[in-house]
Amino acid sequence: MRYTLLVLIALAIALGLGGWSANWALDESAEIGTVTVGPWAANPFAGSPDADPYSKARLARVGNLTLGIGEGILFTAERDSADRPLRRQCQYRIAGQTPPTRIWTLSPYTPEGRLIQPGAGRAGWLTSHNLMRAEDNSFMVAIGPIARAGNWLATSGQGPLVLALALYDTPASASSGVDSLSLPDIELETCFDG
Repeated sequence: MRYTLLVLIALAIALGLGGWSANWALDESAEIGTVTVGPWAANPFAGSPDADPYSKARLARVGNLTLGIGEGILFTAERDSADRPLRRQCQYRIAGQTPPTRIWTLSPYTPEGRLIQPGAGRAGWLTSHNLMRAEDNSFMVAIGPIARAGNWLATSGQGPLVLALALYDTPASASSGVDSLSLPDIELETCFDG
């Protein structure tokens, strides 16, 4: 009986430490293959067969599908251009241009990867085909819980916010030159705490 108890304790310790160390390794290896452009970050090889094992394991852990190398590239932002964490109860302004692409989408997510539902009658994302633009093809999008004229992406609730900018059918999805792209800035306007 004593031997069985010792084996069970050893197994529990091994499984617990093994699980913890695997989780720690995935969290600490998040920078492998990641390219940052201002506040935006992407892993251009995340959807390819040649992706590193840590990227494959992170994708398996969250259960998200990712774009393949020829399909496009997904940039995410958890912080604004001044390196402050994005929050759902704040108003932001995203302004600038995207690289050449057939279409792009902008969506708000929770850190766990769930789409933030903006409320009745509003889509939870914007697409490049239905945006108002300036003559030089630049755009400005207001993001936040308070309605704004022009391009507005609604958020709701409180807590952290992750913005996802997906570029589809773009030369930016190739491995060369991703870090030299020009992506829009994210500027904080105001917050509604309470």
